[in-house]
Amino acid sequence: MGPQQRSMLLTLHAVRLLGFADTDPIAERFGQDPPDVERSLIDAGANGWALRSAFAGTRGWSLTVAGRAENERLLAVELRSAGGHTAVSGVHSDFASLNTVVVAACSRIQLQWLADGHRPDGIDEQTRQTFAQALTALRGLEARLTAVLPRFTGYANRLELALTNAVTEAAWLTATDRDSFHRIWFELHEDLIATLGIQR
Repeated sequence: MGPQQRSMLLTLHAVRLLGFADTDPIAERFGQDPPDVERSLIDAGANGWALRSAFAGTRGWSLTVAGRAENERLLAVELRSAGGHTAVSGVHSDFASLNTVVVAACSRIQLQWLADGHRPDGIDEQTRQTFAQALTALRGLEARLTAVLPRFTGYANRLELALTNAVTEAAWLTATDRDSFHRIWFELHEDLIATLGIQR
């Protein structure tokens, strides 16, 4: 995969993972140069792969259906070139059971907050341990992923920061307005299924 194709892969994939974002966050996601990413986004727009629009006063980029297909085509090329299908499939399989635990814990916490009528300032030790155990297991999965696809680096560190912040501000577990534990976890799940070209 040449540099230009690699840049397009990372740009489209960043847009997919972020959902809707402007150029700087898209560039930051995989440590790319913003002017290079801007050029890739303009090219993607010209090819019908990405659309720039405004939503609630914020401007950003999102993928079209054709863009998702192109993203998945490039991811398949990357995976084949790395010889990583067996490794990523194995991680996805192991992630599934871990995902069940984390999603159930997030749902349970949100229901409790709803029943209580408020969100507490922080999380209790039992809740922290539940997520800390998931994080420990995830570190091993990330190591297996980055051995074949280095772009998977960073999920565990982001999750650790979110969990640390949640100790004093519970919103860091499930909020959608920040890099919360649940949001990062969802992003990793999306990354895995996109890489493998499968559905949730």
